[in-house]
Amino acid sequence: MKALATFVMRGRSTAALVAAAAAVLFWLFPPFLIVSGATVALVTLRRGAAEGAWLMALAGFGAVALIGLALGTPWPMLDVLPACWLSVWLLAVVLRATVSLSRTFQAAALLSLLGVAGFYLALGDPAVWWGGVLGQWEQALTPLASTDRATLDQLLALLKEWAPYLPGQAVGAALLFVLAGLLLGRWQQALLFNPGGFQPEFHQLRLGRPLAALTLALLGAALWSAWPPLTNLMLVLGLLYTVQGIALVHAVAFKRRLSPAWLLLFYLLLLVPALSQLVMALGVADAWADFRNRVRPRLDQR
Repeated sequence: MKALATFVMRGRSTAALVAAAAAVLFWLFPPFLIVSGATVALVTLRRGAAEGAWLMALAGFGAVALIGLALGTPWPMLDVLPACWLSVWLLAVVLRATVSLSRTFQAAALLSLLGVAGFYLALGDPAVWWGGVLGQWEQALTPLASTDRATLDQLLALLKEWAPYLPGQAVGAALLFVLAGLLLGRWQQALLFNPGGFQPEFHQLRLGRPLAALTLALLGAALWSAWPPLTNLMLVLGLLYTVQGIALVHAVAFKRRLSPAWLLLFYLLLLVPALSQLVMALGVADAWADFRNRVRPRLDQR
């Protein structure tokens, strides 16, 4: 990864090449979108907002052109890049100005809440919009599923039940890619220019009590009213606090000098929904409990 970061920092053309190639490869393997976002973040963090904007313009033109030649239309790439790259660039600008991951994640919270609100403003009732999309899919898939109509009906029914929570899921998925790209870019910057600097910065990630109080209020209101917009807002804030919980686990593991195998096991268990919710709750509780300072470092045994 350090070699890739070094190649990116050689110049504008090499950075654009990496960002564009990774964006195109996203359609074959989605995690490549994180690499393209990290490239935007790294250049913006090191060389400023203007250089990051130039990179997005050059790499975006290249990626859109390649997808247009391959698929005959540029729209698939135009649907993805603005939301992801612009968000990474904006957060990288905030991080460069504040030198604080905590402030930057607070900005990400505001951005994600606005994203959910924008989803409703642009599409109205997501269930109605999603129903139209599913209707088109049903017409296209019916001839292919003539021998297994019951399975198709079950799948469509399941997708219709998911429709009210589409804004939170869609914005949450985009936010996950954006945060991963930002953190990867920050880590690459530390590898090149501040070795060892990323670890303590990530370990001290905290979103603050006001945002934690808002998250709890939204959770209570969502459970009480069962109103989907509140649940969608809670979904994106919950993702941010899951990341804070992950940072907390890393900090405790570092203080207690636990084996990396424990962290590997933690990430595997994080795929279980119940544990991910527990990590989110841990992140929210940390706003008041400050678990990092309560855990004592492990002393070497001689």
